[in-house]
Amino acid sequence: MPENPTFAPKIQVFEPHRASLPPLIPYLKEFWSRRAFAIELSRFADKAEYLDSKFGKVWLVLNPLLLAMIYFLLVTVIRGGAAKTQGLTTLAHILIGLFTFYFAQTCISAGAGSITAGGRLILNQAFPRTLLPFSSTISAFFQFLPTIPVYIAVIVIGKFFYPKTQIPGFTWNYLWIPLIIACVGITGFGLSLIFATMNVYFRDTNKLLAYATRIWLYASPVLWLPEMLHGWHRWVLYINPLGPVLATTSNVWIKGHGPTSAELIGMILWALISILAGGYFFISRERDFAVRI
Repeated sequence: MPENPTFAPKIQVFEPHRASLPPLIPYLKEFWSRRAFAIELSRFADKAEYLDSKFGKVWLVLNPLLLAMIYFLLVTVIRGGAAKTQGLTTLAHILIGLFTFYFAQTCISAGAGSITAGGRLILNQAFPRTLLPFSSTISAFFQFLPTIPVYIAVIVIGKFFYPKTQIPGFTWNYLWIPLIIACVGITGFGLSLIFATMNVYFRDTNKLLAYATRIWLYASPVLWLPEMLHGWHRWVLYINPLGPVLATTSNVWIKGHGPTSAELIGMILWALISILAGGYFFISRERDFAVRI
């Protein structure tokens, strides 16, 4: 009896694609129209991450706070002690620098593993894959927000006991903070796209990234002050994707000053380079992800 062609099995074959960009305008429109999906996915990931923890989301603040205290003790011991007012300034610098750096680190590390972790979703649904690292960036942002009140509380309490500290009160330069946070988030999202793509082809990327970000922390102006670099050594600050924005963070939060023109150009330029390079590297290869996962 001949087979009925109506009921012939349909076989779908996945093959590697050459790196090429899809039509960008329809892609970006679909990405924006599905932003609610990324927000809900980030909320679900946050609940799942702290479901079995007794302290829950308290660890979002407790972990970097304890690390800041350890680094503060380490830095003060290396310096041979410091005045009480200077010690509070050092603590404030390490605290806000570490909170900001952790925001970028969470964007990158969580985004790097988002594609391999969402393998079933990628194989069963058609959607812009950039939504997965984007949801990780949203999660990192909401994890960063609770650290700001903690930082303010530490400084207010510190200034109460040491009123002679050089940390200023409210200044209009604090209006730079939304731009700083936006630049950190955009830079972290752009870099997460690069590492997420690399992790698809080389699965050890996420493990190596943990060590790379630790070295990156020591090379960034978190445990040391930006003004410690002079002359041509200042280039060390600007070749670091987070260098200008962390230097601006220190200027605004610790000194009450606005960013210098070089820091402002540097942090905006790194945000643009990261998002454009990361977007091209990721989007041009995302059709190949279903084959590689």
